[in-house]
Amino acid sequence: MIQLRPIQTPQSFSIIPSSFVEATLNSATLSLTENGTNVDEADVTFAWTASDNGNYIIVTMTPTVTLKADQIYTLELTTTTDVLYRDLVYITTKTDK
Repeated sequence: MIQLRPIQTPQSFSIIPSSFVEATLNSATLSLTENGTNVDEADVTFAWTASDNGNYIIVTMTPTVTLKADQIYTLELTTTTDVLYRDLVYITTKTDK
């Protein structure tokens, strides 16, 4: 599960997608779906960079919808034919681990 804050500024997190091909990741889309209401943000603005060791990628996204505190969203990184990554996102104001 990924934890994000209920803010509209860029936030970063690390993932291990099913493909590390640059062309595939560059053509991918990122979506957030609010669990319970199925309100969908189908094309979240994001950028990715490879980690220093190349084992994962760092995604920096900027949502355009208001992320609600204590809400769970489903995040999907997809191409037109494949799902590269899927996970749950928990929105919280807490910053301690």
